[in-house]
Amino acid sequence: MDADIAIIGGGIVGTTATLALQDAGLRTITFDPLEVGAGTAEGSAGFLHDGEIFPLPHPRLLTAVPRMLLDPLGPLVFRWPHLPRLLGWSAVFLRAMRKEIRETGIAALSQLNKTAVDMLAGMAATAGAGDLIVRNGGLKVCRDARTLDALAREIARFERAGIPAQVLDARALSAMEPGLSQSLAGGMFFPNSAHCIDLAEMGRRLGARVRSRGDVVLAAVERIAPQRNGTWTVAYGRRERVSAARVLVAAGHASAKLLRPLGYRVPLAPARGYHLMLADPGVQLGRPVIFEEPHFGATPMRAGLRLAGTMEFAAADTPPDMRRAENLFRLAMPYLPGLQRVHATVWMGVRPVSADDLPIIGRAAGHPGLYYCFGHGHLGLTQSAVSARAVAALVTGAPSPVDLRPFDLLRFFA
Repeated sequence: MDADIAIIGGGIVGTTATLALQDAGLRTITFDPLEVGAGTAEGSAGFLHDGEIFPLPHPRLLTAVPRMLLDPLGPLVFRWPHLPRLLGWSAVFLRAMRKEIRETGIAALSQLNKTAVDMLAGMAATAGAGDLIVRNGGLKVCRDARTLDALAREIARFERAGIPAQVLDARALSAMEPGLSQSLAGGMFFPNSAHCIDLAEMGRRLGARVRSRGDVVLAAVERIAPQRNGTWTVAYGRRERVSAARVLVAAGHASAKLLRPLGYRVPLAPARGYHLMLADPGVQLGRPVIFEEPHFGATPMRAGLRLAGTMEFAAADTPPDMRRAENLFRLAMPYLPGLQRVHATVWMGVRPVSADDLPIIGRAAGHPGLYYCFGHGHLGLTQSAVSARAVAALVTGAPSPVDLRPFDLLRFFA
């Protein structure tokens, strides 16, 4: 099963990367303990949102730290036992609050997101999954006029980034989404955003295309190692080994562990997201809606209405606190009068979040033939295809759709 390149990770980022590398003519072998195309993105909000261009590190978070430590149901939570493991990550996170670093991050996310939805829609269509992506925009909505004013002040930033956005007053918002509360102050419409109506099915179709054109191994990779002849060995299972000319690490929150023995210290933290799936919600939405004040959203899907969002920093194997998922119903009710909790199911998944909240994409400085693509946080689905095309271009020497310098791992050591 020798290959031109071994892809470690079969989540949405690893799957789209494999597809992009196959499109470039490379023989691939993809490793993941789950089926290729499954993983955390299957339980995500499903919102392909080009307007998410503001990194998480911001000075205003400093005043909210006590609340984040004490409120287990807040939008951003740090679990006490996990804090010692986050010391190194936190130092980089604090540094990323500096204005010049934050501005660089906004510009980097803007150029990545600008073509992200188009690229994922195109890749899905090629895999026979184009019908699963609905392209009728997305919304951010506000109950408070002050929140709406703050949102409106971001319009100039979106214009400079080339991302269309439009402020809506209460009347225009109600006309667009009659199912929302009539007491909302207004919102912002992103016409180029989209959403996936069946994430599990899209994963299956993308995974089927990967399998039809390359090899897949359903196993967790334990180690990657360079060989004297310039190739790489991928070790998995009890004693299994595979040789590949190149390796791409796209294993989500497990990526840092794989790179550490090679000397790369990656400031990456596991952050858990929750969702509540309402099979019979009692209300209708035509597009994804983010509720600005509690910082989470609702996405219409084939199986019902998915309430998803918030971020909990804790060890990946810490037992989930499903109260966080259940609490989303209470928080959504002021925005969606008539919401019903019928046949509801809960879910938790782990996202990889870099310390500056930008994905980590590039070529390893000290190891020829080693590439990486992970750390997309809650934007893994949105940014998967554009990241895949970019890293495939890096591997093959083709022109990249985006400048990858802001995403290089070396930025943490400059």
